[in-house]
This record gives sequence, C-alpha cells and structure tokens, in this order.
Amino acid sequence: MTMTEPTRPRIGITARLSRLGCGSTDPAMQEAEKAFDSVVALILESGAEPVIIGPGTDEELMERFACCHGFVLPGGGDVNPVLFGGADDDPTLFGVDPEQDRIDMAAIRFGLDNGLPVLGICRGMQLLNVARGGSLHTDLRPSSVSHYELRHNNTMDFAVHEAELEAESRVSAVFVGAARIKVASFHHQAINVLGDGLRVTAHADDGLAEAIELTGENWVLGIQWHPEANLPEAELGQPLFTALKKEAELTLLPLTTPNFECQEA
Repeated sequence: MTMTEPTRPRIGITARLSRLGCGSTDPAMQEAEKAFDSVVALILESGAEPVIIGPGTDEELMERFACCHGFVLPGGGDVNPVLFGGADDDPTLFGVDPEQDRIDMAAIRFGLDNGLPVLGICRGMQLLNVARGGSLHTDLRPSSVSHYELRHNNTMDFAVHEAELEAESRVSAVFVGAARIKVASFHHQAINVLGDGLRVTAHADDGLAEAIELTGENWVLGIQWHPEANLPEAELGQPLFTALKKEAELTLLPLTTPNFECQEA
C-alpha cells in the first residue's frame, strides 16, 4: 500500500471508449470525443487535476476511483434503454455501448456511495437519473424548444436556448443566483421519470428538465446542456467546474491506494 498526499483535488473523468480505438465514424460521436478534450481542459483551468479513467475490471475501476475526490461524467452516445426497462432496438439510438454504460455507472455509484461531488453533463445527467431508478425519453418529440439543430447534411449540431434556474438551488448558486441563462444543447434523450432523491432545479421553456440535483448534503449535480461547447458565452462554462473543484477540496485528505498510479491528463 502506498500513501499519496495530493495538493490539488483529483477529478475522475471516464474516458470515451469510442476514442480509444481508431475513433468513431459517427459524426455525433466525433463531436462527443472533441467535447471530452474540452471538459478535461475546463477541469485543469479550475485548478483540479483530471484523472482519466479507462476500461478495466470492477476491481481495477474501484482502485482508480479511490484516487479521486470528485467525478465528471461527460457527454457521449445514447444510454442503453435496457438500463431503465426499455428496448435497445429503437432506430434513433446511436453510440450505445454497454461497456461505456458500465464504467460510467460505476463512477456515479462510487461517488454517491462515498459522498463525493459529482457533475453529470448531458449523458452524465441522464445516467445519474437512471442510477437513481429513473427513466429517459429515448427520442424527444419536436417541441417549442430545439434541443439540437440539424445541419444541411442532416447531422446534429448544438442548439442555443434558455434555461430557467430554481432559486436557492446548487445550480443557481453556481451562477450567482441567476434566474435564467443561455445554454448549448446537443441531445435527443432526456429525463422522463425522475429518479429517487433527485429534484429538478432547471428547466427549458418547454418544461424539459435541464438540471437535476441530489437532495441532502452531497454536491451532486446533473446538467442537460454542454458547458464545454463554448456557446453561447464562454464564461458560462467554467463556473460549474470551479464549484466542483471547491467541493472536491473538502474531501482532499490523504488517500491510501493499493500500488496504483493515477493517470492524470
């Protein structure tokens, strides 16, 4: 056993498995892979140390998670509907990867079980809801708010719209009490039935959940939008990661880990 005493909090971020091979040819997955790098950069800019968590056995994952003081679950492909009692034969699904779901869900559950701060982004928010027993819409119907834009070649792009934040919520505190902010969305799955112990603390004008939080003392926040998109205003991205870093600092204690070298970005 080795004792490590990090001077900055380590934020675990689960790798996108599609990029560990030759990369995905799906345009939406390629966007997710680029977004991953932007999330890592935002963690670094907050003053925390990113720890990229790749594939491994359950035991190996637990060792890697034990190096971390908080977690970010980034965007990516669709959540497998099988996880919430649905069917995986929906033709609108893309990027479904059971192994990615396993790793991401394990990180969420480790964070929840150990009282560590967790930030879920888009897919990460959806998985947080599923981890708490909730369900998802597998493909959103058109509404008064565009949650993604279609390019001329029929591929998806970010859509910018407003989100209303609940007063006295964690997400409102991140944005210094703001009631409404502009956000960049890129998704077609969304929360349907809310998971146990969660509450909706931001919503779009069509009523869709844009942020969820775990009730109680643990700082666990899911956001449906993409703060790393650098849209519509770059300064809207960093506050979430600064808040996560501050919460992670509260757990910054000497960590005993079993001869495992944490892989920083």
